[in-house]
This record gives sequence, structure tokens and C-alpha cells, in this order.
Amino acid sequence: MNEFKLPFTARLTFTLFSIILIIYIAHVGSGIIVPLMFAMLIAIMLLPVVHRLEKWHIPRGIAAIIAVLLFITGILLIMLLLGKQMEAFISDFPQLQQKLLAVIDSTQDWVNSKFHINSSTQMNYLEKAMMGTLGTATSFISQTFLSLSSLLIFVVFVFLYAFFILFYRRLLVRFLIKMFQEQHREKLLTVIASTRSIIKSYVGGLMIEMVIVAILNTTLFFILGIKYAILLGVMAAIFNIIPYVGILTAAILILLVTLATGTPIQALQAGIALFLVHLLDSNILFPSIVGSKVKINALITIIGVVLGNMLWGIPGMFLAIPTIAIIKIICQNIEEMQPWAILLGDESKVKVKKVKVIKPAPSEE
Repeated sequence: MNEFKLPFTARLTFTLFSIILIIYIAHVGSGIIVPLMFAMLIAIMLLPVVHRLEKWHIPRGIAAIIAVLLFITGILLIMLLLGKQMEAFISDFPQLQQKLLAVIDSTQDWVNSKFHINSSTQMNYLEKAMMGTLGTATSFISQTFLSLSSLLIFVVFVFLYAFFILFYRRLLVRFLIKMFQEQHREKLLTVIASTRSIIKSYVGGLMIEMVIVAILNTTLFFILGIKYAILLGVMAAIFNIIPYVGILTAAILILLVTLATGTPIQALQAGIALFLVHLLDSNILFPSIVGSKVKINALITIIGVVLGNMLWGIPGMFLAIPTIAIIKIICQNIEEMQPWAILLGDESKVKVKKVKVIKPAPSEE
């Protein structure tokens, strides 16, 4: 039986329509897809704990509940650690706002006297330069505090999904196996195992990196005598897990808070300290702890982060790299999609096949 092959234009059309349809479904279904993605990451992280508990002859459901509760307990302990400084920050917020406005007014007067640029023109420049990053940060903070009930519902569903994924994980694997033919099952099991390994290594490495960056930030802020050192250090580390955009957003927020609670010199020192820690993180910590687990080139990372923000907002920026890593694993194991794996991957991993040249044997005289 001859295999019918579509022309290139038809295959390109089907590919583009498929990409558009996937993006549309991802955008429309964000209400269930985003918490499911976070739940999957949490479930993969908690899977070793569940396996350990099941080896102790604890039933699967109870083991899944214990693992999720341990995770929630860890988050609550971190929140309690930051609670005192958060209370002080909230109580001082009206004074901080007044002081920040005074600093802005004095800065505008200085710029006007030195460069003859009036305050309205200065504000227009600031709005154009900072609207993207600061607007994203302000939107994120306002959504977090003003939509507290929605955030609480989101978190509850994430943990519920994580529990059910852990509880029904064998059922989900059997479902995927039945979906594919016998000759493809080995590749499917390879994709599942690789995805679990990569995501566990990536998220685990990300948590280790975040803890180290938080300790470094907090230590430097304490040395510089910056108020709310623990709160600002941990906040910068949390924002840092969002590639590229996170560190810029954290720097703007920390500079504003430090200007309102200290002196311009301290704000400059805080910015330099944050920049030095970011250099250490991006050149040493991230490549050795996280980057070695997921090999994705910088261009695809930036595009993924921007697309994730367009589709799902701030959560999409965090989910961009794990999603690209999963897509890359799938493409690596499907022969027709291996060129996409090369496009997503790091150039250092691309191997060029050397052709061995066989020289003709010398002719006998």
C-alpha cells in the first residue's frame, strides 16, 4: 500500500493551525490548565516522599495526604518567618508612601534645576520607560492582595489536584499506555520517565537556588543596614525564579522601598548588591544547579516567558521553562519532531556527526 504524502504547503498549514488551536485552548482553558500544571509540578516533587511512605506500608491515599500536608507545612513556616516583617511593613506603609513621594518630589526639583525638564515631562519619560515592568509588578501585587479569595481558591485547587494526581498516578499512566499502540509504548514510558526526572531535577534545583539567593540577599541587606532585610531578600529570591523579568521587577520594588525607608545611598547600595548576587546566580548558581538539568537556549527561553505572560500572566512566566522542557522531551522521542528538539535545545548539546573519509588504498606497482 503506497503512503500518501501531503505537499509542503498543506503540512505547513496543518502545523500552523495546530499551533494556533493549542494556543487558543491554552488561553481559554487557563482556569483549569494553570492549577493543573502547578499541581503536576508539586506532585512530581512529592513523588519520592510518597514512594518512601508507601514502602513503610502506608496506604497510597494516606501517603499522598501526608506528603501534601508536609508541603503546606513548609510553606506556612516560611510565611510565619516573614510574618513579623510583613506586619511591620504594612503598619509603616502610609509613612513609607509619604516619604517616597517626598523623595520623588525632591528628585524632580533637582532634575528641573539641573536639566530644565519640568515634572510633567519627567513623568512622561518614566511612564514610557517603566510601564511594562512596573505595570506588571503592580498588577501582580494588586491581584495578589485585592483578590485574596480567588488566590485562596486557586491554592486549594492546586493542592487538591496534586493529591489526586499522586493518588491516581498509576491509573493515569495506564490510560496513556492504552492510548498508544504497542510499538509506541516503550517511547511513551521513556517520555514519562524523562519528564519526571527532568521536572524533579529542575524544580528541586530551582528551590535550592532560591534558598541560596535569599540567604545571600538577606545577608548583604543586613550588612548594609537596610530595613526589612529578610522580607526584601526573600522577595527578591522569589521574583528571581521568573527568568529575566523577575530580577528587574524585584530591583525596582527594592529600590523604591529602600528609598522610602533609608537614604538614596542605601538604595544605590541595595541595587548594586542585588546586581552582584544576580551575576553570581546567572553565571554560577543557575548553570550548575538548574541549567545542567534543562538545556534550553536563551532565545526560546525569552520567547517562552513572553508567550507565557501573554497566555497566563505571572504564573505563565514561571511555567514557561517546565512546559518547554516537556515539549522538548516529547520532540526528542518522536522522529518526525526531532528538528523541533534541536531548535529548543542548547547548541552545546547538538552533536555534529563526523563523516569518516576512507582513503583509497595505494595501488600496487
